[in-house]
Amino acid sequence: MIEELAGLERQALAAVREAKDGGALERVRVRYLGRREGLVSGLLRKLGTIDPADRPAAGAAANRTRKTLEKALDERSRELAALAEADPAHVDLTLPARRKWRGTIHPVSRVVDDIWAIFRSLGFTRARGPEVDTEWYNFVALNTPLDHPAADEQDTLYLAPGLLLRSHTSPVQIRTMERYPPPIRIVAPGMVYRRDTYDATHTPAFAQIEGLVVDEGVTFVDLKATLAEFGRRFWGPGTEVRFRPSFFPFTEPSAEVDVKRVIVRDDGSRETTDWIEVMGAGMVDPAVLENVGYDSERYTGWAFGMGPARAAMLRHGVSDLRLFYENDMRFLRQFA
Repeated sequence: MIEELAGLERQALAAVREAKDGGALERVRVRYLGRREGLVSGLLRKLGTIDPADRPAAGAAANRTRKTLEKALDERSRELAALAEADPAHVDLTLPARRKWRGTIHPVSRVVDDIWAIFRSLGFTRARGPEVDTEWYNFVALNTPLDHPAADEQDTLYLAPGLLLRSHTSPVQIRTMERYPPPIRIVAPGMVYRRDTYDATHTPAFAQIEGLVVDEGVTFVDLKATLAEFGRRFWGPGTEVRFRPSFFPFTEPSAEVDVKRVIVRDDGSRETTDWIEVMGAGMVDPAVLENVGYDSERYTGWAFGMGPARAAMLRHGVSDLRLFYENDMRFLRQFA
């Protein structure tokens, strides 16, 4: 049997060398290594008929032959592929060219930039703060007691006693007021972290952007006028804005801000959406002003907060927030 295997190996190697294309090479593989009709496989099935003393040597020879042929087939396959690629006759010049991948701004980052550009034109300054903060800045200074549900470990990510990943960008407001006297007019974008379920409308880490105005004589009228102007600039000139009563520990009175958009389609038709909630806002609670040493009898202020990712969902008609964070290039390349 060993002599038969050697003869089959010589025949097979010669056939591999003579194969001119992938089809011919596949026929060689089937003829010699095919499971049912392969010549080498046929010899292996005869191992049970030879003398038991000769079986180990015959089995080892058969395995060597199979490995030698498999290696030769792989090498010849690569050679044929290289020859086909180098042959101009095999190049289809009618195929469309492949565009090079190029980087672009993430759609959520673009929304943050657009929001910031609007408020910058209204006289606001950009402010930043640490993402790891204390209970004082994240809760207590914002008129939120530590027995509030938001301060519970089920909602907030604590790193150590009294130390946490900020759950909103409002601590930037406190740090800014501690550092500077009024008047203050800032926008604070940044990442925030909450113990939220990762689903179509929530993520445990997401971008947020907040604004703060503090000065003498600031009223709710200023808040409404500024946010209505923002809504028209961001969503379009036909956007309607409304304010609904709400509650936040750090503002009083508080409001939810809704917009009703007018969508102009490619064919010129127009569609008005239902009311959509886009942010929370309100007048800064006097207790918050007093926590940073401001005279709450002299100064008043207002603040707002929104999620740029949700604004991006509304802008682009995306129904699942997770699409922005899964790094699927088929999705993200639409915004290039």
